[in-house]
Amino acid sequence: MKITECEISRFEVTGQQLPPTELNQPLMKQEFFDPDLVNDRDSFMKFAQWLIADRQEADDAERTDPERYKWGGARGWQNSSIASFLEGSIAGADAQRDWAVGDGPSWKDLAVFLYLGKIYE
Repeated sequence: MKITECEISRFEVTGQQLPPTELNQPLMKQEFFDPDLVNDRDSFMKFAQWLIADRQEADDAERTDPERYKWGGARGWQNSSIASFLEGSIAGADAQRDWAVGDGPSWKDLAVFLYLGKIYE
């Protein structure tokens, strides 16, 4: 899968600008960040930052056109509250027999868990 990237100058969470990090200088915004590409702490942190930016874009789209997203969230988001997000993560992980098997969850497993919170109903 091809990942489209474009540079962004700032990244906001709850209205506050995050300082640049050594993990992302500059932070990258991607159309899609495949959680299967996560393989270490740095890539997990980038994935989590992408997920925040993706949710913020969905929030903006849903505020702009609430009627369009009445039955499903923008950008594929099925869960907009923290409770429903975690319920989706847990249900999705529980449904996948191959999730986090072995010695414990890997960075990729953690990324998949978070991604399931976005897409799993």
